[in-house]
Amino acid sequence: MNKMVGIIVAGMALSVVWANAQEDTRRATAEELLNVMNVKESIEQSFAMVKKMIPAQMAQMKQATGETNIPSNVSSQTDKMMDMMAEELSWNKLKDGYIALYAEIFTDEEMKGLIAFYKSPVGQAFVQKQPEVMKRSMELSQKLMMQIMPKIQAMSKELKKTSPAPSDQK
Repeated sequence: MNKMVGIIVAGMALSVVWANAQEDTRRATAEELLNVMNVKESIEQSFAMVKKMIPAQMAQMKQATGETNIPSNVSSQTDKMMDMMAEELSWNKLKDGYIALYAEIFTDEEMKGLIAFYKSPVGQAFVQKQPEVMKRSMELSQKLMMQIMPKIQAMSKELKKTSPAPSDQK
């Protein structure tokens, strides 16, 4: 009987060790995938790109809305906010979460296939061109937002007209 209990306990211990080893392998594969995808560089480039685009966005919003009373220090405050966000959302702080996310969502086989793709010439071209795709898609979205800004303003004005005044909401 004691031998049977010993065998069961040893089997359970081995299965825990095996599961931990599998998890470590999955995490290593996920990390390799994130590396070949250049996720760290993409995150850093995204913050830099957004930071550069903000002054132009502010000017366009000013023009689209007719706002003239936007404080002059908005740009420097926005820069400070973007710097803080870049620090708080740095790769060092995101890396473990991204690894866990990819290890949970993708199977080993899928991650290995993605790694093979991203290591291929086509995959590397995709990685290299992705920042430009992101930049242009942001510009496209920004352009479309400026086109619908008058509609948003009209809807806001209408909402203000139909909403009860704050003193009426008791």
